[in-house]
Amino acid sequence: MSEIRKLYDEAAALHAQAKALLDAGNLDAEKTQQVDELLNQVEAKTGQAKRLERAEEAEKALSQPDRKPIFSGGGEIKMGGRVLAPEEIVDLKALLPFAWYMVSADGQEMPYGAAMRMFLRKGEREIPDLARKVLQAGTAPAGGYLVQDVFLNTLLVKEREASAMRRIANVLPPVPSGSVIIPAEENLFSDASWTTEVGSGSLDTVEPFGQRRLTPHPLAKRVKVSNTLLRLPTFDIEGYIRDRMAYKFMIPEEDAFINGTGVGQPLGLLNTPGLPAYTTSASLTVTADDIINWIYRLPASYAPNARILCNRAFIRKVRLMKTGDGQYLWQPGLQAGNPNMILDTPYELSDRFDDGLDASDVWQASAIVAVIGDFSYYWIVDALQMSIQRLVELYAENNQTGFIGRKEADGMVTLTEAFYALKVKA
Repeated sequence: MSEIRKLYDEAAALHAQAKALLDAGNLDAEKTQQVDELLNQVEAKTGQAKRLERAEEAEKALSQPDRKPIFSGGGEIKMGGRVLAPEEIVDLKALLPFAWYMVSADGQEMPYGAAMRMFLRKGEREIPDLARKVLQAGTAPAGGYLVQDVFLNTLLVKEREASAMRRIANVLPPVPSGSVIIPAEENLFSDASWTTEVGSGSLDTVEPFGQRRLTPHPLAKRVKVSNTLLRLPTFDIEGYIRDRMAYKFMIPEEDAFINGTGVGQPLGLLNTPGLPAYTTSASLTVTADDIINWIYRLPASYAPNARILCNRAFIRKVRLMKTGDGQYLWQPGLQAGNPNMILDTPYELSDRFDDGLDASDVWQASAIVAVIGDFSYYWIVDALQMSIQRLVELYAENNQTGFIGRKEADGMVTLTEAFYALKVKA
């Protein structure tokens, strides 16, 4: 039995135990805690299974026979018209997980693979002119600001793995510079009217289309690496820096995509002017009926691609709720390819989405606790110009080298009617 199937089976068994306790009724504090623990394990196991599914998909994509193998076993290994030294072979083997930007389809080493690793290990002054031209993004002071689009693209892939908004929003291709102009439907035409054979219907004088501008805003992060590790050919310096920067860029970006003010940062989903909202029927309360009414407020044209974005605390509250006929609102994805859902709508969790609860675990007045919508109408754009600055002297006493990464991103809702927020009544 595969590990993925085993995790799904274990999750199904745990869910059955929790459901049996819930269906028995009369839950005291001890049984309620037991149900919560069982459902937490269900979420954890299904989440782990889905991560393994994504890893298998990535492994299959990387193992496609679309390039010559780097190592065929035995004999000399040639690359770029010369025989590689033993230490170079060790270095290449350490970087095999990232071979897509090291080796081209004809088996020849790409300029980027060598140039980027050389810069990260030795600095701009120690790399040849050809490598500098490959990575140069513009004139900079000593120390060097260097960039490469492959590094940026792989960093964005890593960000997507950790960022709920990047997984479900419409992420545009990186722009070289400037802004992205989006046509926006500012005003709606009135509906057509029944008329006579010679009638022309009502006349609209509004101009329906306007413009919205996405301008990537700068974001920076500093990473320190031991010089001892830098000297080790088996240490994947590029992968380490990329992964750490991806995670540290993801946190403020995710927060801005959800809560941003739009001033020097993205305009967050929750701060979008005119965002439609459904307010719960009772003060400081969210009931099953509220969630049903909220989900079905979203226009039918956006429902097929709808997702729910919320904090994990919201799911903790919802998974104990039932519809009028006794069915639970929360539906765990116990099959491969099936996501966890609320009323047949998949959801994404983000820690940057406020849970809307006070210290006593009571809903807060006027809190927005979830948003449902077609997130293809939230656009994210990145600037192609990402730079990495290498700091040598600043951390010399600690035998470390610093790297400052700078990237730019922006995001905003392009169509407000594609979303509906759930708001707690004051």
